[in-house]
Amino acid sequence: MGLVLREEGDYEGAVSMLDGLRISRRSGDRFGLAYSILGLACLAADLADWRRSAELHGVAQAFLDQIGQPWLLYYGPLRQVSIDKVSAHLGDQAFQRAYVKGIATSFEEAIDLALGSSRTQ
Repeated sequence: MGLVLREEGDYEGAVSMLDGLRISRRSGDRFGLAYSILGLACLAADLADWRRSAELHGVAQAFLDQIGQPWLLYYGPLRQVSIDKVSAHLGDQAFQRAYVKGIATSFEEAIDLALGSSRTQ
């Protein structure tokens, strides 16, 4: 639901993706974590939090890689649009550095980063 609200421009409502993140964290659901964090990465980009968005995209990819799953059909293009937007604002090298940092982030640091990315002004 959070991604739907984000697509509709309701960024405050989209913060409901945190509920999915918390539920997935408690249950150890890496699939749910990946998609919740993807939503928060897209939201961070919408809010011009470019570095955090790039790191969160890396975190989301790392969680999905851990379970050996590809992005579901709808989410791959959604993800790519967000990545392209972030990369355009940061530059390719800065984006890659932040993305790789996200991939290498520990589990707890990744969760902290995701929780911090939901803050709206």
